[in-house]
Amino acid sequence: MKKMLTLGIIIIFIMGCAVLSYAGEGPSQTSSLNESRKQIGNKAERGLENILFGWTEIPRRVVSITRESKNPFWGLFAGTYQGACKGFARTASGVVDVATCGIKSSEKAFVEPDMKVE
Repeated sequence: MKKMLTLGIIIIFIMGCAVLSYAGEGPSQTSSLNESRKQIGNKAERGLENILFGWTEIPRRVVSITRESKNPFWGLFAGTYQGACKGFARTASGVVDVATCGIKSSEKAFVEPDMKVE
């Protein structure tokens, strides 16, 4: 099952790269074509970040809830639950972004705020 999922992600990524490499029809469409490519690239990048780093929501939530409640047991319990829910949503959003990066759509992400890798 893991091999099939990995293979599917690789195929979707290759298809997305193929969409990025299409040629423009004329000089008048160059600026809109570049803008379209930029939007596609941003969507694919956001999706890959969410897929790769969605799991980091779990430790983030544990730490933030522990700080708020001053109770490490509650932080571990509630933070793990909330982090798993948010991490699943972020990872699923990333899969959708990568799968649909070739389709022009709004720049708004499904999960807010965007992942900030520091």
